[in-house]
Amino acid sequence: MASRERSPRSIASTTTMRSPTTALLIYPVTLLVGSLFSILSPTARGSRQTHHARPVSLAPSIAANVNLSPPNPVNYFARKDNIFNLYFVKAGWVWTTLAFVSLLVSQPAYTATSTHQPRRLAQAALRYSLATLVWYLTTQWFFGPPIIDRSFVITGGKCERIVAETPTNPAMAVAQEGSVSAGLEKLFTAAACKAAGGSWAGGHDVSGHVFMLVLATSMLVFEAVGAMRAVSVGVEDNKKMDGEVSGQSEAEKVQVQSEEEGDWMRTWSLRLVGAVVGLGWWMLFMTSIWFHTWLEKWSGLLIALGTVYVVYILPLSVPSWRDIVGIPGI
Repeated sequence: MASRERSPRSIASTTTMRSPTTALLIYPVTLLVGSLFSILSPTARGSRQTHHARPVSLAPSIAANVNLSPPNPVNYFARKDNIFNLYFVKAGWVWTTLAFVSLLVSQPAYTATSTHQPRRLAQAALRYSLATLVWYLTTQWFFGPPIIDRSFVITGGKCERIVAETPTNPAMAVAQEGSVSAGLEKLFTAAACKAAGGSWAGGHDVSGHVFMLVLATSMLVFEAVGAMRAVSVGVEDNKKMDGEVSGQSEAEKVQVQSEEEGDWMRTWSLRLVGAVVGLGWWMLFMTSIWFHTWLEKWSGLLIALGTVYVVYILPLSVPSWRDIVGIPGI
């Protein structure tokens, strides 16, 4: 009875991909450590209590004369307007895309001419598209409001007014407050609520930061490890060929020279990926300390890891799915 055997290269590929799979444990550990720190540290605990406190309704005469402004956070990363949040996390998928594209245009697994090159490129693009689709539906748009905002409203969340100046006429103040509050409650997305001067409160607010940062960094790690593994396999194959072939043709020499000139591109591509992954992990750690509840952070983590499992881990054990999305660098 004939049996289907896996090649040594296939076995090595699967074994190598187990490494980033195990490394995924860093995400729950990071959230756990950050969440514990936010509870045990008096500084973090005090900052979070101030951050989550909601001003209560004030009498018109008081609201008109009292200016309530939230105190400055005790830590720079507890501020939503910190530079890393504004220009890295808020544009996180742009940085992820740049790092991913840099791998495609610089790593031999995708640039070296071979019969596998078109398939590798197509499968890499498909993996990226699947991850991007999940990110877009979860945080940007899902036939209207994204999944995160829909789940927030379903669990009882709404847009609430924080504090605003109220007219001195009590009757007018009540009427205005009622109309504004009713209008705010109709807002169905966090972005629209914030733009209208409201506060997104009351429901289960899945952490979009945790979701995006985990998905983006883990995707880049899987892709980079696969690309580097393909390079190491190519080097070993070349060494074996060198032992069998005494010389090189002119075309082969030109190809080797071209590959050497591309070394700096490969190096800087991996450095870009490393920078995005490193900063992404740090911002994940900061998010776990200063923002969201335990459940909100862990639900964002589960959605991200579920996506990673389907796109990168499931193909290791399901050949039919592997034939479609492939394995990075293989």
